[in-house]
Amino acid sequence: MAPRAKKPVDPERQLMIKVKACQRLIKEAAFYVTELKENEDKLDKMKQEKRDVYDIKYFDDVVGESRMMVPDSQARMKKNVEDLEIFLDSNRSNLNAEGEWMTAASSLLSEQQGVKSSEDVVSETNVEGLKDGEDF
Repeated sequence: MAPRAKKPVDPERQLMIKVKACQRLIKEAAFYVTELKENEDKLDKMKQEKRDVYDIKYFDDVVGESRMMVPDSQARMKKNVEDLEIFLDSNRSNLNAEGEWMTAASSLLSEQQGVKSSEDVVSETNVEGLKDGEDF
C-alpha cells in the first residue's frame, strides 16, 4: 500500500486547533488555582478539627501536588498563547479576518493581555512616614 500524499495544512484548521487548545489550557489553569485554594481550605479545616495526624500529612501531600500543578499549567497555557500569537502574526494573510476562529483568537489574546498587564502591576511601598535609618 502506497503512503498517502501529504495535503497542505489548512491555516483555518490550524487556527481552530490552536484556539481550542488555548481555551482548554486557560480553563485548566483556572481549575488548578481553584483546586489549590479548596484543598488549602480543607487542610486548614482538618488541622482545626485536630484530625488524625496521618490524614493531615496525606492531605498536606495532596496540597503540595496541587501547588506544583499551578505553575506547570500556567506555563503550558502561556506557551500556547504565545504560539497562537506567533501563528497569527505569520499567517494573518492566509486567514479569514472576519472568521469565527479569528474572532475567538482575537478575544482570547486580548483577555490574556488584560491578565498579563494586571499581573505586571507592582505597588510601591509607602516610605514617607519613616525616619532616616528606620526599617519598614
